[in-house]
Amino acid sequence: MSEENTTLTTSEMIYQALKKDIINGIYPSGEKIKLESIKERYNVSYSPLREALSRLAESQLLINSGQRGFRVPEMSQADFEDITNTRIKLECMALEMAIEKGDLKWESEIVAAYHLLSQQEKRVHEQGDISPQSRDDLDKAHEDFHQALLSGSQSNWLLFFVKSLNAQFDRYRRYSATFQFSANTSVEYHRRLKELVIERNKEEAMTVLAEHIRHSAKAIVA
Repeated sequence: MSEENTTLTTSEMIYQALKKDIINGIYPSGEKIKLESIKERYNVSYSPLREALSRLAESQLLINSGQRGFRVPEMSQADFEDITNTRIKLECMALEMAIEKGDLKWESEIVAAYHLLSQQEKRVHEQGDISPQSRDDLDKAHEDFHQALLSGSQSNWLLFFVKSLNAQFDRYRRYSATFQFSANTSVEYHRRLKELVIERNKEEAMTVLAEHIRHSAKAIVA
């Protein structure tokens, strides 16, 4: 492997690890990122570390304060409401475009993603497997299902912004002490979304998606 490819691979590894740690609250709201401690924690050099930090700043998971370095964004009710409302608008826009443009391959990817999600929901909620790994698997299956729904939009920029907002939304969810995953409600939202999208029922699908996001937001700030 060339030196360039090694650096890129290391940068991606650090980016993913830091992103996960920020979302999971390892680095609290408002905390300054200390390069030396991060460098030691992940055992990397400064070059890929700075690249990863810059990427995180682009998606607002970090704030670049110039000479003062990087810090984790502060959290607030107003910020969360802004994230939620913007997420609803962009995801509904993407879903509308996906229903208009999506083909049979897109439909099959939705069905496959829904199957994996429903199986993981059963594992957690019916079989009682609430281990950290099982919950992580559920989060991943949930994310993959929503990405499959919107992928038919064929808009890379729109999907980029949606993914960034989802990361911000998830950061609040992980911080929340009141969030309780409502199995029956969430499972029903996912089933309805899958069916409405396959039926190409654009207006109803957008309504259900908006309700799904609002329901999750209310559970976070309850």
